[in-house]
Amino acid sequence: MDKEKKDLLVFGYGLGAIAVIFAVGGIHKHGFGLPQKTLLLCAVTFVLVTVLKWEALRPGYKGWMKVAHIIGGVVATGILGIVFFVLFAPVGLFLRLIGKDHLDMKTDPLKQTYWQKRAGHFKKDEYTHQF
Repeated sequence: MDKEKKDLLVFGYGLGAIAVIFAVGGIHKHGFGLPQKTLLLCAVTFVLVTVLKWEALRPGYKGWMKVAHIIGGVVATGILGIVFFVLFAPVGLFLRLIGKDHLDMKTDPLKQTYWQKRAGHFKKDEYTHQF
């Protein structure tokens, strides 16, 4: 089975299952009204289209994927922004306040070089057999 067919089948059956879940939840909470009937009809329609002619789901799937990528970009940007401002920014400010320089980025005009000599020497075997 190729990837496109698999994606379309998952999309069709998944929408059908989601519609059934919402319909059952609505029936449980509000009774068997028009919204629940509509959701069940949508679920049956999605499953039938998926079983009989899964290629017909292609335009809806492509549109949904465009929307999903936009939503994913917004959510990822928001989560990363929150992580940065809640975690990394306070740690960085704290380290600046106490004067730590873990990357050794401070410049010293009196230094001749910033080269750091390593203790010990490496053997050729350590380069060719690293792990």
